Amino acid sequence: MSQSASNLEGMTIGRWRVVSKRVKSAEDGSGAFSSCYEVRDEEGNTGFLKAFNIHYAFVAVGRAMDRLKELTERFTYERDLLAFCRERKMRRVVAAIDFGEYQLEGDSFPIPYLVFEIAQGSLKTIDFLRKPDLAWRLRTFHGTLLGVSQLHQARIAHQDIKPSNVLIFGSTYSKVSDLGSASLDGSNFEWESPDRLHTDLRYAPIELLYGHYSQDWNTRRFGADLFMLGGLLAYMVSGVSVLSGILSLVPPEQHWRRFGGKFEEVLPNILMAFHEVLRNVTREVPESIREEVGEVLFQLSHPVPEERGNPAPLRNRVGHYSLTRYVSILDRLSKKIAMEKP
Repeated sequence: MSQSASNLEGMTIGRWRVVSKRVKSAEDGSGAFSSCYEVRDEEGNTGFLKAFNIHYAFVAVGRAMDRLKELTERFTYERDLLAFCRERKMRRVVAAIDFGEYQLEGDSFPIPYLVFEIAQGSLKTIDFLRKPDLAWRLRTFHGTLLGVSQLHQARIAHQDIKPSNVLIFGSTYSKVSDLGSASLDGSNFEWESPDRLHTDLRYAPIELLYGHYSQDWNTRRFGADLFMLGGLLAYMVSGVSVLSGILSLVPPEQHWRRFGGKFEEVLPNILMAFHEVLRNVTREVPESIREEVGEVLFQLSHPVPEERGNPAPLRNRVGHYSLTRYVSILDRLSKKIAMEKP
């Protein structure tokens, strides 16, 4: 039986020796047709290798040739996006430090691979909620905002912002990872269709779950990133995301998995739930910054995508979905909380 990307331990791929396989969790964003490994080169440098299992995709999925073509295009797309981010020196986006293809003896297909800088963990693996250090959480979110802002300035929407895709380097430095679902303005790939969800459904923009989407790319893609950023901030200060909070409060028959009507029909109840979620989340925040955190959450994760982002008076000057202002706000709030520590 031919080997595949799921069985590379002990092999040498390019300059990398495959040390151990990483077991995926439900939160892992690396895809159903990829395997992940820790690797090391002769100089002692370590990395995180993501191998794309084209052989498995070909034999395990219907429409095999179509799936094979899509998977190959996705690898090329992600590789080129990562190279572009590296060239642009996006220091808050996890970089690919190597890439290539590896052919196993007896295999019909090559194994495309990417090697990333290796992190200490992600927001999903670090139990940060047990730490009383809110300054650390706000500083980490600030780094995430910086990463997404760097992408947006290059007209790239991340589309899969969630705890497992925020990686921690050292003790405090955070970066955004996994551009496998990213959307580049102007690209014509199949998965760029407006009604297609790109993200983990547990963190998706609420309007897309209800089948509502804008024809405007900025609203549809940058607006989606803002919602997921707001959900991440809520999760980091309270342990509950905006989406999960809303869905726990709307009537069961109006949950997106059951509801068959239009988004506008459930919007009144969603808005009421949204305001309650904000009240619950901000109770976890010190009074000295509670109002400002509440305003940021309201603006980032408003259920109506056209209402997200900078307040109307600022949009002509700084842009509707620009994150620059929020980067500045979180920088100031994290420093303020750090100074208030006893």
